[in-house]
Formats: sequence, structure tokens, C-alpha cells
Amino acid sequence: MSAGAGNPYGHPAPATVAALRTGGAAVLRTDRDGALAVTGTGGRNGEIQVTSEN
Repeated sequence: MSAGAGNPYGHPAPATVAALRTGGAAVLRTDRDGALAVTGTGGRNGEIQVTSEN
């Protein structure tokens, strides 16, 4: 297991998750949200979409 409760690495760090959320980021985790797919056009004016299996 690389993420989530009880993992030996301490990921994800609660302070990092909190900082990302404070900055307006949507924080998704594969251990809670399942497989994630990130698609889109990217770039400065591009858009991205995230699809979760849950």
C-alpha cells in the first residue's frame, strides 16, 4: 500500500492536503476515490477533466 491510513510512508501528508485544499485544489485519492483518469487539452488555456470509478 503506498497511500492511505497505516502506510509506511506517511502519504498523503495531512498538511499538504490541507494546503492544496486551501489553495482551491480538488484533492482526490485513489485509496478513497478508486482509479482516476485525467484527460483534457492542457496548456495555459486548456481544460482538464477527472473521472473517478466511484
